[in-house]
Amino acid sequence: MKPKNGEPVYKLIHSQEMVQYMWKYSVHKQSTQVPLAIAFDEELDFRILARAVNVEIERNDCMRLRIFREKLRVKQFFLDEYKLDKIQIKKFSSKEEQVAYFDSVASAKLDVFGGEMFRVIFFRTHENKCGIFIVASHIIMDFAAAFMFFKDLMAVYDSLKNNTPMPRPLSKYEDIIIKEQDNPELEERIKREGKLVDEWMAKDRVPFYNAINGPKVLDMQRKLLHKKDMNMPHIYLPVLDSTNLVKCHLSDEDSKKIDGFIKENQLSPEWVIQLGFRIYLSKLNYHTNDTLFWVLCPRRRTVKEKRCGGTLASPMPWREILDDDKSFIDTIRQLSESQIFLFRHSDVPFTDIRQLERDRYGLSLMQTANSMMFSFLPAGENAFGDRKYEFSAYNFGHYVMPVYALTMQEASTGRFVFSYIHRLFLTKDEDVYKFNDGVVRTLLKGVENPDKTIGEILEEI
Repeated sequence: MKPKNGEPVYKLIHSQEMVQYMWKYSVHKQSTQVPLAIAFDEELDFRILARAVNVEIERNDCMRLRIFREKLRVKQFFLDEYKLDKIQIKKFSSKEEQVAYFDSVASAKLDVFGGEMFRVIFFRTHENKCGIFIVASHIIMDFAAAFMFFKDLMAVYDSLKNNTPMPRPLSKYEDIIIKEQDNPELEERIKREGKLVDEWMAKDRVPFYNAINGPKVLDMQRKLLHKKDMNMPHIYLPVLDSTNLVKCHLSDEDSKKIDGFIKENQLSPEWVIQLGFRIYLSKLNYHTNDTLFWVLCPRRRTVKEKRCGGTLASPMPWREILDDDKSFIDTIRQLSESQIFLFRHSDVPFTDIRQLERDRYGLSLMQTANSMMFSFLPAGENAFGDRKYEFSAYNFGHYVMPVYALTMQEASTGRFVFSYIHRLFLTKDEDVYKFNDGVVRTLLKGVENPDKTIGEILEEI
């Protein structure tokens, strides 16, 4: 789909180029789709909600963004106007039916070059909850943008239903794209910050691949390639990228313990959950103290950026060297300092960091030390006012990395939820369940006695 009415044409910005990179290592474009649903404990008028969606498309310019190829380069433009004539409504008789259906929709490839950048479906659950499902191309939405879509859509719905003024306008994604077009100041800053990230990531040693099912893949490739000292396996295999989605819900009791610890110590849930991941990864991988995986940084610093759609998120290589003699609580503070550093330098594009990694360690195109992508979704309790809601992610069928771990705390129940999209070629469902059980045991050991050292926790789990 190409511009027809003289619309301004833009290059992809760095965060969107990440999506192109993922296409490169997957023959399936579903690997870059964002499928999410939200269900409310109330009766929604789907006719008004359909009107609200078209108002949202008008307000939220990322939903009018379209892409095309020009001389082998992907470029983009914004439609002045776009409307959905009809929105499908589905009714489900069971949770299993709902999951199977939305998984199938999520894994069906969007025709992004034909102008299909998203699909929206309304639904009614077997519990008679009313909800909205969207699957969008990662070119136009990241998780934060998708959550903003739901939040603003419901505010528009309330305005239409109650005949009250519209909520304040959203910021324009186009403004951010324009700001990043051929910006010498930005590119110079990226060069400076890239050097700092490269040095920070190196930590004076070759990083170690930490997999959720232990060193199986690394040991196999060491033997196959006759490289006993190889720390980074070849895992970017474009064809073998089929995935499954495993969801694990913590019990109310365990969630309350972790949540209480977080609130008592005024900590970010992301630091605490991450540390549980890192300690247990260490346990599984020769008790190495070297933990590295990509973490999705939202890159939304200003109010304007937080109130717009589009893709701004950037994966950053978060590497920590755990100290066995340091306490659980002190290591959390170590992670907080690392997060500040990474967020400060998160303008450095994923593609640049990946090239820095390859150059520093002489890696092949398929080789990496990163075993997963980790993301914590801060779905706040008051995001939808007094509404109780259930937020769900679905399986898009294909992915580039071995695992994508999406963690969040349910607003309606307070329970922590861990969703793992994992490559079937590299891990099995049972590997994921075992890993999650180990992470939970680790977290409980730490929050129940935060002065316990990392070494002591490793011995006990």
